[in-house]
Amino acid sequence: MILEVGEFTRVEGNGKAEIVIENGEVKEVRVKIVEGPRFFELLTLGRYYWDVPDLEARICAICYLAHSFASVLGIERAFGVKVPEEIQLLRELGLIGEFLESHALHLYLLVAPDLFGYPDAIRMASKHGELVKEGLTIKSFGNYIREIIGGREIHGINIKPGGFGRFPTVEELEKIEKSCDELLRMAKRAVNIFATQEVFGAVPKYHIATDEYLYGEKLIASDEERFDYLEHIKEKALPYSFAKQSKYKGEIFMVGALSRLILKADRLTPEAKELFEQNKEKLSQGYVSLNNLAQAIELVYAIERAKEIVSRLLDKGIEGENVPIEPKEGEGIGYVEAPRGALIHHYKIDENGNITYSNIITPTALNHALMELSLYEETRKNYGTLNENSLIRKLEETVRAFDPCISCSVHLVRI
Repeated sequence: MILEVGEFTRVEGNGKAEIVIENGEVKEVRVKIVEGPRFFELLTLGRYYWDVPDLEARICAICYLAHSFASVLGIERAFGVKVPEEIQLLRELGLIGEFLESHALHLYLLVAPDLFGYPDAIRMASKHGELVKEGLTIKSFGNYIREIIGGREIHGINIKPGGFGRFPTVEELEKIEKSCDELLRMAKRAVNIFATQEVFGAVPKYHIATDEYLYGEKLIASDEERFDYLEHIKEKALPYSFAKQSKYKGEIFMVGALSRLILKADRLTPEAKELFEQNKEKLSQGYVSLNNLAQAIELVYAIERAKEIVSRLLDKGIEGENVPIEPKEGEGIGYVEAPRGALIHHYKIDENGNITYSNIITPTALNHALMELSLYEETRKNYGTLNENSLIRKLEETVRAFDPCISCSVHLVRI
C-alpha cells in the first residue's frame, strides 16, 4: 500500500510525500517537491552581473536577502572584490533581520500550534494570545531591519555588488538599538517553550554550515572538513521531484539552525551561548525536531548580535561608500546562511561581466534526503500504533521541523 501525505500544511510552498508499506513494513519514502520549476538559473544566463542580485531576490519573499547576498558574494569573488567592515556589518545586520522574521514566523505561527494542540495560530491565539503577539512583534522587527537594509520588506533591490544602493541613516540604526532589550526578553521565553518539545525525526550522519556564522568563504562539516561544495556534495535529479537531492561524501546530512549550533556554538553571543549550554545535552542528540529549539536560541543570538552591530556602526559613523567594480572574467561561489541553512550561489562570468554559468543550491534541497529518512523513521516507529490521521499529523510535524522553503528548492532539471 501507499500512504499519502497530501499537501504539507504550515510550510512555505507545495510538497507532499508517498510512503510505500508492504506487509506492515516501511519500504520507501518519496518526498515530492511538486511546485513547478522556476528557472532562475536559466534566467540569469547572459545577464549583466549588476542585474543578477535583484533577479535572485525574487526567488523567495521570506529569505530574499539571503539570496541577494549569496548572489553578491559569488559575483564579488569572481571579480576578486573585497568590501570594508562597514559593508560586511550591514550585510550581517540584514541577514539577522531575515533570521528574526523567518524564525519568528516558523516558531510562533507554524510550530507552536503543534506544541499547544491547535490546528493553527489563529485558534491558538484564543488561549495563547500573548505568545502570538510576541511572535508577531519579533517578526515585525526583523522586517523593519530587512526594509532598511534591503530597501523594502519583500524582494528588495538595495543589495549591490560592492555595497548598497542606499545606506541606513543614524536614526534608523538607533531605532534598532532601542528595541533590542525588550525583544530579547521575549525571545528568551521562546527558548523555554521550545525546549519542552519531544524529539522526533532522524539523526543525520553529518552537519554542514558556512565557516562563519552567517556567511563564509567555504563550507564546514562535522567531520572537520573545510571545503567548496563541488568537492564533496553531489546533486542528483529525482524522477518524482523538482528539487534535486544532495549527499555529502555519499551520506545524508543536515543544514540549518541545529547544524549551526552544533558546529559554531563558540561564536554565539553571551546569552545565546548560555542558553545553548543549558540545552546542550538535549541538542547533542541531533534529532531533526531539535531544529526548532535551535532556532529559538538563534532568535536570542540575532537580537544580541543586532545590538552589537548597530552599536559598532553608530560608534564609527556611517561613511556610505561603495567599492568600485571592474568586470572581468572569473568564477565565484557565494556561501550564506539563510534562516533554513546553508545557501550556495555559484557563477561563472565572462570578460564583459555577463553570466555564463549559474547554479543555486538551497537549504531545503540540501535537506531533502534527510527529510525522507525522517519520515521513514517516524512511520516505522508509529505505523500500527497510531491511526492514519494521527500518523499523518506526526509526519507533517516532522516536515515542519525542517522549516522547509519549498519554493526556493525547485530546480531546472533534466530527467
